[in-house]
Amino acid sequence: MNQEIEHMDEVDVHPDVHVATEPDEQEILERLYGPPDREGIFRGPPTREEGEKR
Repeated sequence: MNQEIEHMDEVDVHPDVHVATEPDEQEILERLYGPPDREGIFRGPPTREEGEKR
């Protein structure tokens, strides 16, 4: 069996896995994906109005 597959049950098991670990991580994630949802998860890029520049 592949070594990575053997350890898949260990991935993202910490309850705070979604919490930022670097000082600027929250800011960068919000800039890239918009604010997190109610669960604190970044679901996708922010929507832009037609004609709005990034």
